Amino acid sequence: MRQTIQKVLDDRLCCNCGTCVGVCPQDAISLKIDKHFQAYEPHIRSDACNGCGICYDTCPGHSVDFKGLNRDIFGKDAEDIVLGSYLGSYIGHATEHEVRYRASSGGVVTGLLVYALEEGIIDGALVTRMNRDRPWEPEPFIAKTRDEIIEASASKYCPVPANIMIRELLSAQEDKKFAVVGLPCHIQGIRKAEQAYKKLKERVVLHIGLFCSHNDTFWQTDYLLRSMDASKDDLKSIRYRGDGWPGTMSIQLRSGKDSSMPYHKAIFPHVLWFNSMNRCLYCCDLTAELADVSVGDPWIPEVTAGEKIGRSIFLVRTEDAHSLVFRAARDKRLNFTPIPAERVKESISMGETKKVDVRVRMSFRKMIGKSIPDYNVDFMPPRLYNYVRSFIPLISSVSSSNAYFRPLGERMVDLSLWLSETKQRGSKR
Repeated sequence: MRQTIQKVLDDRLCCNCGTCVGVCPQDAISLKIDKHFQAYEPHIRSDACNGCGICYDTCPGHSVDFKGLNRDIFGKDAEDIVLGSYLGSYIGHATEHEVRYRASSGGVVTGLLVYALEEGIIDGALVTRMNRDRPWEPEPFIAKTRDEIIEASASKYCPVPANIMIRELLSAQEDKKFAVVGLPCHIQGIRKAEQAYKKLKERVVLHIGLFCSHNDTFWQTDYLLRSMDASKDDLKSIRYRGDGWPGTMSIQLRSGKDSSMPYHKAIFPHVLWFNSMNRCLYCCDLTAELADVSVGDPWIPEVTAGEKIGRSIFLVRTEDAHSLVFRAARDKRLNFTPIPAERVKESISMGETKKVDVRVRMSFRKMIGKSIPDYNVDFMPPRLYNYVRSFIPLISSVSSSNAYFRPLGERMVDLSLWLSETKQRGSKR
């Protein structure tokens, strides 16, 4: 009997991507929300598992062979230690106002998917919306219409097991083609699954990755809802971002009442790594390096100054994706201009930390006898300040996952936000 996903769970390296559920040929794995950590946890039905080991082989939680996958996908080693392999870097937006306005930043992902669908390049796209019956939970699904793609736009700051839908992609008709959209861990899982299932590799023709520093547990959703005088039981719908840039978090209650929170306030605990997924502390991939196209926010002062609708920074990594992007621009579905790669790095200040601070945290984790992810990737040498800086997210994440420390942590976040807003108001006088 080969190793199964249980080994990853025992080592606390599960990244909640859902790949194990999606690839299991026996349908022996399901996901449940762990009450303590408020994230998804795979459960194996021992009576159905035959020990084939596919769940373990395709799991990105315990290992990702970045160098091997780079050669397999792009035919070369990554030329940039922070950004990975890429053919071009751009800043732009969807030309359709509805698509651009509803998105987190610029609507490039949604605009590209709608264009690919309408041009017959894909028959559907693996995307995520919020569940209608349990609106605090994400719902990965295969969008097959323009409206479904638009419905799934904008970021979800909670655990998203998108790759459970691999099973739908595997069971689709042979001539069907699909796009997949996900965080770096989702793209890693898809790429590893494609090595196990040739037909999956043939069916997925477009991989769109989202820049990601880390994801949050459902504790974060609880905290934000309490800040809006609401709870999950009251909730009818939730949107973490959208409605312009940088956007707002908005909820609708069952009573019919609407409420919203400015982006800077909703994202504040996220920036502090409060209620963050612990496994994200050891992820070395911010820009979804194994995607065909990688998209993120343009956090460059002169770009964001006065921006109200949104623009996206994106990296194009493959020839086919490059062709698709330029066709979309030719047909006036996307509007973009080149931007130097160095400006992209300015936009993602955490890009370097993923290649330095993560290495420090993994060294510490290994030192105390814990398992670490096996990445075949180049890291940058740490300096003294990296050792100091790398522990701030670690302390914040660990303390917020502890029932005794969490209330104190929430008060500290509230205080920090108040001080930040007070300082900001003072600077405007």
